[in-house]
Parts: sequence; structure tokens; C-alpha cells
Amino acid sequence: MRPRVVVPLLFALAAALGLIVGAVLPGASSAPVASDTPSTPADSADPADPAEPADPNEPAEEPTEPAAPAVGDVIGAGGGVSAVNLPQPDFPIERLAPGETPPQFVVISFDGSGNDAVFHRFMDTADATGAKFTFFVSSVYLLPDDKRFEYTNPGRSAGESGISFGGTAADVAGRVENYREAYEKGHEIGTHFGGHYCQNNTGSVMDFSQADWYSEVAQAKQFVNDWAANTGTTNPDPLPFNGDVYRGGRTPCLEGERSFMYPAFVEHGFTYDTSNTGFFQWPSKNDYGLWDFPLPTLKVGDTGRSAIAMDYNIYFQASNGQTNITDPGECAEIERISYDTLMNATKAAYNGTRAPLIWGMHWSPYACGAFIDATNQFVRDATATLPDVRFVTNDQLVQWLEAQDPAVLAELQARGVQQY
Repeated sequence: MRPRVVVPLLFALAAALGLIVGAVLPGASSAPVASDTPSTPADSADPADPAEPADPNEPAEEPTEPAAPAVGDVIGAGGGVSAVNLPQPDFPIERLAPGETPPQFVVISFDGSGNDAVFHRFMDTADATGAKFTFFVSSVYLLPDDKRFEYTNPGRSAGESGISFGGTAADVAGRVENYREAYEKGHEIGTHFGGHYCQNNTGSVMDFSQADWYSEVAQAKQFVNDWAANTGTTNPDPLPFNGDVYRGGRTPCLEGERSFMYPAFVEHGFTYDTSNTGFFQWPSKNDYGLWDFPLPTLKVGDTGRSAIAMDYNIYFQASNGQTNITDPGECAEIERISYDTLMNATKAAYNGTRAPLIWGMHWSPYACGAFIDATNQFVRDATATLPDVRFVTNDQLVQWLEAQDPAVLAELQARGVQQY
């Protein structure tokens, strides 16, 4: 239920129970109330009748704290987001008994998350299978081109970005509606941060200080909150979440000085990071208290090569370094290899350690869209053929891990690296 609907219902119920006296709904005008007693403006007191001085023995009145945000309140320039993140559909969590077999988790997350057509491809697959995905939003995709100067990339001039901005106001507004749909269906909205300058570029995330990282996250949240004003949307239907929805992200090109970025992440309320590479094993927390979900190294189909679990890296190995393939036959071969890479790894874990598979990808049409096609088919086939497979978000994986008995979790982590 969206904020603008919830509030009138709540106030109507309260009024019926006699709980609200003289209340005014948010946004409503306050009409004068009829009275038999003439009113006197507060600033027109009779100077001959001065106010009684305060009694020094009386305790001072405590300052009134502002009311906490409530369901129905909206924030952000233009009022485009809910002041509180409304609940998503329930995520059932089983607390394992010692020795009990865990589900086979697969976490699929998308860097950028800006392409409308690809969004709907994956949403169709999610609707058909019950899978949940993580959408890592590049914050500049929420700024129309004519609002690009709202973004300041550390080390560069305002309005500069290594990737494109959001296009027209209508493009951004449509993207926002996609994120609304995803959130309401139980998918996660995370962050891929801002301008995406990588190593060997001025203003690269490799050069960010802790203050720079704090700014990156703060801006990412602000562009969510201010989407209505930045697109010129009047009387917006507020999103059911705000910028505080972020619980983690993946940095551009997996870069960034960890000792600078992690304290900023913790201060902004993150619970995990998935910017590292690593091994195919059960995750644990890092020294900053963040869950570390590294992209594992996977065998690339039947090529005899390995690569981290990211579409571009798989592409590079599967194509012998040719990353501009457009021939239909070659594209079909890349699709087969990428599908086999995902399915082989999942089956190995399913019959082995049950370590979660962390898979990252872009929505770029590499090799005629081979990875988009392969990943959608993999989700459908794995769901149909492997009963214990659960496609979950990063945030849902965090919830599951933290619900487990520490001794049970330690046993899973002690299973080590998945070999296959």
C-alpha cells in the first residue's frame, strides 16, 4: 500500500475511534475554527500587563523532539519518496539445525540497472520463477542530462561522468517506476555509486578518500530522494522507499581503497559489500563488520580457462580476448559457454559445499546479448530442475546468514573452497 493511500485510511480509522482531535492531514490547509471568544494575536499583549517572570525554582521545560517519520510522510525535493521504507514481501528464513543441509543460494546482481527493455526481461523471469534479484543503481542514471551538474565526481568538475547520465526526464521517470515495481515485488535496490571512472583516469575511484566515498554514497541517496524535482514531476506518486534503502553495493570496476570506503559504508548503514574477488565458499564478515560477498572464480564452460563471476570477464575468456563479437554463430557459442559456466558451478555447489554462487553482470549487449539470454535461461532451468535452489538478493542472504546459529554458520564456513 502506497503512502498516499495509507495515511488517509489511518487517520480515518483514528478519527472513528475518537483518537484524533483537531488534527490536520499532511498537506491539508488549516481552516480557522469558529469561536465565541475573540482571539488576540500573541504579539499584541497589553504592555501594562507584563508576562509573569519564570520561577527560577521550576524545572526548565524539555525541548520537544521532532516527530519520527511515519507511514504516509514524504521527503525529498518534490516529495517523491516515502519518509520510511515500506516493508517488502516476507522473506521466509529457516534456522538450520546442526548437520542440516542448507539451500543452494544463487545471488544475481546487475551493475547499472538502467536499460528498460532488459529490466522487463529479467522481471518476466522473476515473475515466472519466484527469483529475486539485486539492482545496483548507478546514481547518475537518476539525473536527467540537463541536471548533470548536480553530480560532483571527486577529482573532476561537476557534471562529469565516465558513463552517461539519465537521458531525458521521461527516461529517468520511467526508470524510477521500474525500481518501484522491483521493490514492491521483493527485489533489492542497491548502489553502483556514481560517475564510474576507473583506474588510469583522473578522478578514479582508486583515488577516493574516505570523505570522497562518503560523498559518493550521500549523492547516490540524494538522487533517489530528489528524483521528482529533478524530472519536473508534479504531484508524484511517492516511491515506497528512499535513499536509505541501500544496504550495500559494488564499486565501479571493483576498485577503491578498502580502508577508506568501508568506514564510509558502515557510517551509511551498509551491511555488506560485493566488490571483491575471491573463492567459491561460504561468506564471512570482514574487519569492519560488513559481510563480504566476493565474486568467485569459476571455470569458463569447457574452455579450460577460469574467470571471476562477472559477464565481461567470462566473455573475455570465452572469446579468446575478442570482445566485439557480432557474428550470430559466434554469439550463440558465447551464450552456450556462459550458460554452462553458471549451471556447472551451481550443480557443483549443490552436490558439494552448498556455497552461495555470487554472479554479477551488466545489461550491455555483449556478443548479441549472449549473457542476458544465458542468465535468464539459467534461472528458469535451475529453478525447474534443482529443488533446493533459491535465487535471493544480497540483502536476503545477509538476513539468512545472520539468523543462523553461530555454530552452524561456522560449520558451513569451515567447508572451505568449492572444488569442481
